[in-house]
Amino acid sequence: MRRLRWLLVPILVVPLGWLLFTGFGRDPREVASPLIGQPAPSWSFSTLAGNLLSTDDLAGRPYVVNFWASWCGPCVDEHPILTGTHETFGDELTMVGVLYQDAATDAEAFLARYGDSGYAHVLDPDGRLAIDYGVTGPPETFFVDADGIIRAKQFGPLTDAIMAERLAVIGLDG
Repeated sequence: MRRLRWLLVPILVVPLGWLLFTGFGRDPREVASPLIGQPAPSWSFSTLAGNLLSTDDLAGRPYVVNFWASWCGPCVDEHPILTGTHETFGDELTMVGVLYQDAATDAEAFLARYGDSGYAHVLDPDGRLAIDYGVTGPPETFFVDADGIIRAKQFGPLTDAIMAERLAVIGLDG
């Protein structure tokens, strides 16, 4: 019986140790998405400015879809990254903000306070687009190449380094 006990210890400890070892090496901000490598969902929504915007309007050039809300603290932190990217790559890249569980008036106040660089922000009143993208909460950002294929996702706020890395995946040198 004593011998069996010493045999069970490595059988239980080694797999547990391996699980802990491999888990500590992962970035907790990296959330896998089954959408990577898949065509981006098709949509057509009204913008805060009252215009209609759809994926058909975005065809042929890379675009970034950022789900955000005025009540989201990390969204405030990443807002300068998004506006700077739009100002730098506006001729090569389309930026789209998607209002996530928020009122249009609150979003307009947010943009008035923190700056509006002029890229479109669409309203997703029933949350359908967020569901199609598998969004769990803002901020979440998707990077779509010129062929309409999702190439990367960022869960949580963007930084300059993360933005440059994700833009490179869709063919832009950030």
